[in-house]
Amino acid sequence: MTWGRALPILAVCVVFDGLRLFFEFFWIIGPALATAACTAAGSSFIGTKIAATACGVGGGALAYFGAVPLEMFGTIMAMAVGVFGWLTILVAQLLNNAGIFKENFSILIKYGVGFIVSEIPIIGALPALTFVNATMFHIQIKKGKEELKKYEKENKERKLQERREQAAELMRARTAQIDEMATIQEAQYAQAMDSEEIPEGMREAA
Repeated sequence: MTWGRALPILAVCVVFDGLRLFFEFFWIIGPALATAACTAAGSSFIGTKIAATACGVGGGALAYFGAVPLEMFGTIMAMAVGVFGWLTILVAQLLNNAGIFKENFSILIKYGVGFIVSEIPIIGALPALTFVNATMFHIQIKKGKEELKKYEKENKERKLQERREQAAELMRARTAQIDEMATIQEAQYAQAMDSEEIPEGMREAA
């Protein structure tokens, strides 16, 4: 795993956390957006100043009288977005990077704890989904680098050992060849000496 491969999932996490933050504070953001939309739409009919004043009063009234229902709606939507986001990322991880849970069981526990904490109102506004997944990727990438470094070291040592064994085998083969040549030369020398020691008369008789 590399950060390049992790970025798409983290980007989706940021989107879900952003939506959750939006709904967590919908009781404030909702009236503000309604005021802005009202002002933009009404400015072409009654003028920007009058539209801004009228829409501002309307937005303030909406925020005051509708605070409870808006907050309830925002909380419910935030929880729904949170559940959908965590499940979506979990499925994406299982399909594309299941090893992240197999390598370290504590990561699965952190994922579960992060999900539970993110469903708590107000506290859930924190980018828990992004933070938990970024932490998971950091642990996985760090472990992968350590394993790669260990593999390269072991591979280097294995190749060095193979070269030593090859050199030793070559030396043994060379030594055996030299010994064989020496034995042949000794046998030829002994045969030559035996031929010289045979008397001339015996050679003629033969």
